[in-house]
Amino acid sequence: ATLMTAITLPYSLVVAANAIDNSWAMAMERADRAGVELAKSLIDSTAGHRPVTLVGFSMGARVIYSCLKELARHQEVWEDQQQKRKMKSSAKSSMESSNAKGEEELKYIREPASIIEDAILMGTPNHVSLRSWEACRRVVAGRLINCYSRKDLILSLMFQLKRFQGILRPVCGTSPVSISGVENYDITDLVSAHTDYCLVTGEILKRVKHGQPQRASVNTAEVDAMVTSINVTTTNNGKDALGFASLSDEIHSQRRPKHGK
Repeated sequence: ATLMTAITLPYSLVVAANAIDNSWAMAMERADRAGVELAKSLIDSTAGHRPVTLVGFSMGARVIYSCLKELARHQEVWEDQQQKRKMKSSAKSSMESSNAKGEEELKYIREPASIIEDAILMGTPNHVSLRSWEACRRVVAGRLINCYSRKDLILSLMFQLKRFQGILRPVCGTSPVSISGVENYDITDLVSAHTDYCLVTGEILKRVKHGQPQRASVNTAEVDAMVTSINVTTTNNGKDALGFASLSDEIHSQRRPKHGK
């Protein structure tokens, strides 16, 4: 019985993985293509130049991830074009040779790195690639957030089982991304299964303070250190000088205990 149990459990997992493998593989391929098309749409958009915020979970997060990587690629092309324009006088021969080969220069309405303001990815079904995340960080002007849950068995088990090439690499949706500028939020207490994202998206956005101004918390000691005493003395027609106490003095005066007469 013990031997049969040990064999049956892994076999059931393999069967379940095979059942979802075809649909997941197709969904991930389509998500990658959709991300590339989204990037092209944002670059060629004539609807204005307002910053864009991208929010998605599961395959939607993979679409955003693919979009940011495509924008990073276009950013490199855009920077090369700007460099060539600066060196236009000395690079005429090279430009003529490239045109002779039939290469068409891409035209950009705006800089690719100036499009995305914030990007929030939740439960991303993709292995952690530090190089790709660094590229994504360069094209996001504001906040780049990775939300993950350690209890997501779909990503930690099923997704890994069918991706043997990266089976030893962590998954974005189940672990933090150790890149400077990437904010990681552990939402394990909110998400216990991959299907929970559609139910708790609002709570996750509240936790990451999406759309709220980022204010640094300052205690009273820091206020005392920052506020300097201001002594203003004015004289008006020979009258006595007027002195104005500083804000820090007022704070200290309020802290002093009042003694009875």
